[in-house]
Amino acid sequence: MQTQNTATVVLWGGLDPGGQAGLAADLQVVHALGAESRIVATALTSQTSKSWLGGWPVANDLRSHVVKHLDVPGEHLAIKSGMLATRAHAKALAAFAKRHPTAPLVVDPLMTSSSGGSMWPREDLTTLPAWLLRHLLPHAHVVTPNWPELAWLTGRELTTLPEAEAALRTLPCAAVLKGGHAPETLRGVDLVWDGQTLTALKPSEIWRRSPRGTGCRLATALSLEMARGKTLLDSTLAAKALVARLTDHAN
Repeated sequence: MQTQNTATVVLWGGLDPGGQAGLAADLQVVHALGAESRIVATALTSQTSKSWLGGWPVANDLRSHVVKHLDVPGEHLAIKSGMLATRAHAKALAAFAKRHPTAPLVVDPLMTSSSGGSMWPREDLTTLPAWLLRHLLPHAHVVTPNWPELAWLTGRELTTLPEAEAALRTLPCAAVLKGGHAPETLRGVDLVWDGQTLTALKPSEIWRRSPRGTGCRLATALSLEMARGKTLLDSTLAAKALVARLTDHAN
């Protein structure tokens, strides 16, 4: 049974057989924060740290059955998504978030894996951004793209800080723009956009090294910190500190 102050995150994502990213990375954070989790697997993948070999979406009826029977608490609940794999899964996530409007939904808008494999059907990559902006992100509290993912979502070329801020302003939710794939002068700098104010955080060695699974871990930690009542900025700072500890420990 969940204790009064324990947060629970419902994790939507894919399975990395190497245990370095996706749901495996999410669960590492859940354990480190003394939280609880519920899992909705959306895809199985075959990949290594250097190559993407394939991804297979979970059947819609299986996902529906899992979601229908999830035992979720009414308080201190968060929702985090990583690899969704199909529009059907994304649509189901939006419906789930709508049923739990007080639970912060953190969307990690994965476009490709670290090794370059597409997290969506390749034929959908050009039309997906507009669909996500209209059907999923309005239900999100925060989206956590890197620079290429923000460019993909907004259809903008991003090479400068003003261009990034202009792109963030077009999103229907708050955002944490990760600095691992930023232009060299901004490499490692995370930008927190709360819908009104842009805050630049000092360069992070996490994003400079960009080890696999750091984005997954950050989004999961962010969702749990927000579920515990922290502001977006304080949640981001706490999440960054945790991911740094986990990454240093792994190395």
